[in-house]
Amino acid sequence: MQYLEIAKIINTHGLLGEVKVLCNYYGQNFTKWKSNQIVYLKNNDDYQALTISKVRQHKNFLLVTFATYNKIDSVLFMKNKSLVIIDEENLSDPNFLFQNLIGYQAINNADKEVLGEIVALIDNNHTGLWQVQNQAGKTFYVPNNQFFITKVDQTKKIAYLNLISGMFNYE
Repeated sequence: MQYLEIAKIINTHGLLGEVKVLCNYYGQNFTKWKSNQIVYLKNNDDYQALTISKVRQHKNFLLVTFATYNKIDSVLFMKNKSLVIIDEENLSDPNFLFQNLIGYQAINNADKEVLGEIVALIDNNHTGLWQVQNQAGKTFYVPNNQFFITKVDQTKKIAYLNLISGMFNYE
């Protein structure tokens, strides 16, 4: 099975079993943060299924309560643990996972020049970065946002990028 980390439990919140959750880039796009949704707590190499009973936004965090965990003592063990999902159908767009971009060809949208291949996706808890490696083995990074990534063709496995003059040295 393949697991995708979507968030990290930072701390507890209050006395009624609520936890403070910081979503990473993938977790922000996980649109089913709602009651009765199942997520998994990663505890070393073990994955424990948790059912969300209540979720609410608080500043840059989510405050989440899990079914059957209604006291602070019952959730203390969750601190600093990751929340993951297992199957792709739990994502907002099941046909397009960011990790599937690895191996796609990156093309400059302006002149249709081949820039290289997407070799990694880096989660920086903000927008995410695409690592592109050219034929010579040099790499550069592209922020994962609509300004830099104009189109992704899933059938041809091509990503079209807008590059700012002088921003990338990919020669």
